[in-house]
Amino acid sequence: MKKTKQKIVLFFYLVGLIALSRIIPHPPNFTPVLAMAVFMPYLTRDLYSSMLVPLSAMFVSDLYLGLHSSMFWVYSSILLGTTLSHYTMSMKKTYVHLGSNALLSATIFFVITNFAVWMSGTMYPLTMDGLLLCYTMAIPFFGNTLAGTLFYVSLLGLVSYSATNISRRYTDDEETITSSLNVIAFPHRATSRSFG
Repeated sequence: MKKTKQKIVLFFYLVGLIALSRIIPHPPNFTPVLAMAVFMPYLTRDLYSSMLVPLSAMFVSDLYLGLHSSMFWVYSSILLGTTLSHYTMSMKKTYVHLGSNALLSATIFFVITNFAVWMSGTMYPLTMDGLLLCYTMAIPFFGNTLAGTLFYVSLLGLVSYSATNISRRYTDDEETITSSLNVIAFPHRATSRSFG
């Protein structure tokens, strides 16, 4: 019951934090949304939980910023990033995988969302020149997406690494104290264990 409550609190905390990052002033596309999509498989093995956090944050912030016609493409590219990260992380969790997933997810986001912009026909002509122009004009946004994703993935990795080390140190200290107290309180147990 306590663990479930902690998970619910963490879910709302992460969703609120990511949603807020899209609402407060920031450079265009420099948000932790994709970073969280890539990092969630590090925190949970459940693919659907991994998808739920970034998508919920997107939806909550879109309710405030305004729903738009390209939501399907934006959300799909985030889902692809999470799915990619989930399957590569299930094989091996390393920081190299994390960094490459961040890079690949930002690229997928750039390709899919800008293709959707071109397909809408409202900004660029539906020709090959129009498609090339669309991607060319979006390069600065891609730079921000990539920089933001790599920055926030690094930050999440650092926080996770620090929290794990602190937790391990605390647990190790607690186990050392407990075993020491057992030796003092029950010396015959310690002796029998050492010879057993």
